[in-house]
Amino acid sequence: MLLMVDRVARYVLCILLLLCLVIGSGSALPERIVQEGFLVVGREGDYVVFNDLLVVNSSVYIGGCTGKFGNNVWTLLKLDEGGSLSSYLSEERGMIVSLAFDGSRIYAAGFLEHDTPPKTTGFLAAFTLNLEKLWEKEWVGSPVFSEFKGVYVRGDRVYVVGEAYYSGDRGFDVVVRKYDKEGSLLWENILVASGHQEAESLVVSSGKIYIAGSTSPYISGGDVDGLVVMVNESSGLVETRVWGGEGDDFFKSIELDGAMYVCGFTDSYGKGGFDGVLLKLDLRGEVIWWRIFGNAGDDSFIDLALHEGEIHVVGHTTVNGSMLPVYLQYSFDGTLLGSWTLPAGNQSTWTSVYPADGSIHLAGNLGKSPFLVNGIYARYATRYVLIVNFPGDGFWAALDNENKTGRSVSFETSSVERRLEVTARVNYGGTRLVFDGWSDGARDNPRPVKVVKDTVLNATYRVEHYVTVRSERGKPSGEGWYAEGSIATVSVEPSIATESFFVNYVFEGWYENGRKVSATPTFSFVVMNPTVLEAGWRMELNLALIVLLLSVLLLALLLLLLLILERREKGRGKQASRRHGH
Repeated sequence: MLLMVDRVARYVLCILLLLCLVIGSGSALPERIVQEGFLVVGREGDYVVFNDLLVVNSSVYIGGCTGKFGNNVWTLLKLDEGGSLSSYLSEERGMIVSLAFDGSRIYAAGFLEHDTPPKTTGFLAAFTLNLEKLWEKEWVGSPVFSEFKGVYVRGDRVYVVGEAYYSGDRGFDVVVRKYDKEGSLLWENILVASGHQEAESLVVSSGKIYIAGSTSPYISGGDVDGLVVMVNESSGLVETRVWGGEGDDFFKSIELDGAMYVCGFTDSYGKGGFDGVLLKLDLRGEVIWWRIFGNAGDDSFIDLALHEGEIHVVGHTTVNGSMLPVYLQYSFDGTLLGSWTLPAGNQSTWTSVYPADGSIHLAGNLGKSPFLVNGIYARYATRYVLIVNFPGDGFWAALDNENKTGRSVSFETSSVERRLEVTARVNYGGTRLVFDGWSDGARDNPRPVKVVKDTVLNATYRVEHYVTVRSERGKPSGEGWYAEGSIATVSVEPSIATESFFVNYVFEGWYENGRKVSATPTFSFVVMNPTVLEAGWRMELNLALIVLLLSVLLLALLLLLLLILERREKGRGKQASRRHGH
């Protein structure tokens, strides 16, 4: 069966959204939470239901069904990064109700439909990210009705919760099952009780399974209460907590973050009809606080997610007789931060919320009647302002690929992690400014930045000056850039330079602008500005060498004189010998 995207419906809804977006009360700058992307899947007369979604690697996966009412098949859809339908997989009659992800596989839970008893059976399957089905399991919990409502992955185990119907006063019983990742059943717990016990959602933490649902007597025109079930996986111990008043109360979704957060709807409290209800309970199941949301008509909370200190809740609200999708944000202390209503069909709702990649992803249904439904998807992002300040002009900052220049620049961004880079250095001749760090203590440039509120970052720079070292003789050292206020040390070796046999040049001192600042070959000083130091030398005769040379000459002359005298004496002796011989 081919899925069709109703472009006309999408266009009309986008125009309505832009013109009529209703913003609720709150203090979290709701005017800067913007809707991004909108998709309608289905045609006139179709029955396309979106129940749950998750986001993996910027792709959105939605589970539900497609087809015609009474002849619908379970369907898993994949949307690309831009929010457009890229592929889908549909097979047997039935519906996907819940999705989970383990890092490599997607798990879908729901039910299959049959023409003969059992009318419905539980359905669990695993898929690749390319929507290839790896395995499928069918669960026949009773000869009448059975289904899975929630799936949760923890470690290498897959948990599902659902219910099965039994005749007599037993009614519906909650069933919890644990599988390995290849679909082999490892454990099962059937919570047998009188009346109807229905499960909607589960989470698993520290060896305990937490389930949200509802409970009511077998024969009753009402008197439904919200139900929390806590199952110890190792001991099998089951504890239950019931919440409600004189009317009907239903729990639809549960999450954990040091406490239990549960949402649903109630007509025991509120302004009339059903109202959305959000509760915080400790891990023993004791209520810490609860909040009601609604108008005179029917309102409900269907799903919630916890993210970065906020509770994201979706469902529907009734405005002027029309049931419209509503998205809300609460703080962890129960303060309503804002609500956003999407004008759509008169029987429309959000069914799932999933924070990821700096956006809040929503899936739900656009209904004209209970039998004519189209699936809808949208995402909301909170836009924050990031301001980067510099010490002067001539600087630039780049947030990912967006580059701006100025003394102070600003960017609008969501809470997704991005790459921030600023000017590394600015030269002003012999002085320069060099990046030194950020006002929040970070040192890297470029750096990752994740903005979760309006943020001002000052890029700090150190002043550096160039020290120039000159010398016509010897080997000078110490030239380079120095931070203002730091100590520079310059030197020259050797301090006496011989240039000719008779002449030495002796280091006389360091000079700055003709002024002698040091008489020693090694000179340290505080750098406060660009500095040019020149070594001064004076010429000196090599007296020791001259004396040595003169001494050698005199010695040579003396030796020569002695040699001459010796020869003369020898000559006189020869002459005397001749005279005596004659």
